[in-house]
Amino acid sequence: MKIYDVSQLLDKDTPIYPGNPEFSTIFESTLTTGTSNVSKITMGSHFATHIDAPLHMEEKGFSISDIPIDTFIGKCTVLDLTNVDVSITESDLRKAGLVENSSSNKILVLKTKNSIRGFSKFYPDFIYLDPSAAEYIVSRKIKLLATDGPSVKKFHSKDLIHKFLFDNNIVIAEGLVLQNIEKGEYTFVGMPLRLKGLDGSPCRIVLIEGDFESLN
Repeated sequence: MKIYDVSQLLDKDTPIYPGNPEFSTIFESTLTTGTSNVSKITMGSHFATHIDAPLHMEEKGFSISDIPIDTFIGKCTVLDLTNVDVSITESDLRKAGLVENSSSNKILVLKTKNSIRGFSKFYPDFIYLDPSAAEYIVSRKIKLLATDGPSVKKFHSKDLIHKFLFDNNIVIAEGLVLQNIEKGEYTFVGMPLRLKGLDGSPCRIVLIEGDFESLN
C-alpha cells in the first residue's frame, strides 16, 4: 500500500485564483502565559486544493457542512488526460477509458497538463471541462469530480459547468497535485473543514494505492 498526498502546500507563494482573498499567516506567540504558540490564518474558501459546495454557485444550494461525509471517501478512478491541450471533451474521456462498461467507481480524478507544468504560479490557460465532458460525467453517475485545475470552467467564461454538475448532485474538488500519479484505481480520502454554511473549504486530499485494509 502507498499513500500519495495530492494537496498543494499552503504558503505565501501558493498561487491564488484572481479575485480571491489573499493568503497569510501571522505567528502570535503566547508563551508569556507559559502555555502555547498560536497562529492566525487568513485565506479564501476556494484556495489551493479545495472542495466546492453547491452554495458556491446557488444561493440556496447545500453548504460544505451539509454534504454527507461519505461523499469524500471511496474508490476512485484516475484518468490520464495529459494529451489534452485546451479543454476536456466527451471524446477525450472515452479515449482515456471512461466508457459505459468501465469501473463503477463514484469518484473521478482527472490528471491533465495542469499538473505537469506545476503550481508555481497561476496559469489562466489551464485545462478545463467542455460541456460535452460535463454531460458525459453526469451520465456516469459520479458523486465527486476532482481535477488538477483551479476551476472546472474556462477562465473568465460564463460559469455553466459548476452549476450543471451541482444540479446533478456532483461535488467538485479542484487544485489537486497529480504529477506523480499514474492512471488507475485508488482510494480517495479528501476531507473539507466542517465550516457551517460556507460555499467551500480548503482540504487535504490523499490517494491510497493498494489494499486499504493494510493501513493498520
